[in-house]
Amino acid sequence: MQTTSNNAEIKPFSIAQILLYHLAPGVPILFVTILLSHPTFGFGLPIFLSLMLAILFGLVPAELGILYFTARKQGKKIKELISFREKMPLMKSILWALPGIVFALVVFLVLAKIEHPLWTIFNWVPEWFRIDRFEAGTMEKGLLTFTIVLNLLLNGILGPIVEEVYFRGFLLPRMGKLGKAAPLVNTVLFSLYHFFTPWENVTRIIAMMPYIYIVWYKKNIRIGMIVHCTMNLLGAINMIVMVLQG
Repeated sequence: MQTTSNNAEIKPFSIAQILLYHLAPGVPILFVTILLSHPTFGFGLPIFLSLMLAILFGLVPAELGILYFTARKQGKKIKELISFREKMPLMKSILWALPGIVFALVVFLVLAKIEHPLWTIFNWVPEWFRIDRFEAGTMEKGLLTFTIVLNLLLNGILGPIVEEVYFRGFLLPRMGKLGKAAPLVNTVLFSLYHFFTPWENVTRIIAMMPYIYIVWYKKNIRIGMIVHCTMNLLGAINMIVMVLQG
């Protein structure tokens, strides 16, 4: 057994469990996104709006559901499954998060523009599913406003918090058998779980790796929440700016 900073005994996952628990939640997210956005057998909603709704109806139920049933099976409460909750003053957590935010911001601004065009292997993906080519200006005003609000609330706050609890608070502490490679594997698998944006894996892995190592080193998922929410909120604000600029 492994003991974490919050005194919870943890049974390390096998390699198969590590793979399954990381990738499985991506399936309902992908399914809901396709169901809502497919122009023929789906609802034909814009891909970005579909993805926002997939956070609410795919991501959150899947990841919290796994935590709920795991806790129930072990006769525990969900919070007892979550580790890496080392106490740290908020300001100190923010200071630890700042390098991760700055690094991730630079990587996404620079590498994403280079990486996307290189993945010609994904050219078969239909345009209605290419979120990287989504143009907010093509949406009806009311629908666009709704999407922006969901982007701020779901993609900016709720989604990242749930993901950090699940991937860093639940999964990462159970990867002890991987030693110092655990944060790297956690980062790679977390990126791959984003089945709806495979053309962003290199950028995402490089951008997120430093802060995930910081979370692992400090045993504090609050740092991860600050970085993750900040990055997603900056993306949401950027979307608002682009809309206002026409």
